[in-house]
Amino acid sequence: MERKEDIDPQALIGRISDVVREYIDNEEDYSDNVQLAINPSDLSLEIADPDDDLPELDYYPMMELVRMSASDPGRWEPDTDAISDVASEYILTE
Repeated sequence: MERKEDIDPQALIGRISDVVREYIDNEEDYSDNVQLAINPSDLSLEIADPDDDLPELDYYPMMELVRMSASDPGRWEPDTDAISDVASEYILTE
C-alpha cells in the first residue's frame, strides 16, 4: 500500500484524467449514473456502475469530473479542477 506521502500528485491526477477520458470516449457504454471508483488502500481506479457499490471503495459521480469543451462545443473533456479536488483527498498535505 502506498503511503499518502509517497503519492505523486500529478501522477494521480493523470491517472484519474485517463479514466475520465476513457469514460468520455465510451460514454454510450455506461449508465447515466456511472461513477469513478477509487480503492483507498492501493489507489486503483475503475469506472463503476452505481448498482455495484462496494463499501471499501470511494465513489465519485463521473459527470462531476467532466465539463463541456470550450474549444469543441458539444464534447465533454476532463474537468481538471474537479479531478484535482478528488486527487487532493488522497495526498498528504502539510
